[in-house]
Amino acid sequence: MKHWTLMAAALLSFMMVGCSSPKDEMQEAEAEFTQEKTKTLQEYKECVDASDDEHELKKCEALLKAVEAVENK
Repeated sequence: MKHWTLMAAALLSFMMVGCSSPKDEMQEAEAEFTQEKTKTLQEYKECVDASDDEHELKKCEALLKAVEAVENK
């Protein structure tokens, strides 16, 4: 009986180590969002720099609007 209790305690300990807290998960999600936002804003900047006319600039605006839409959720 002691062996089962010990094995259950060990299993529970391993399971708890592998789990992250909601705070950790939130911080990771925020970091990923910031990286994606930075990447998209860089793409927007490159698009604007490469644009020659108003029509091309409107295409670039889609990138900026995508970032704004996600931020406002």
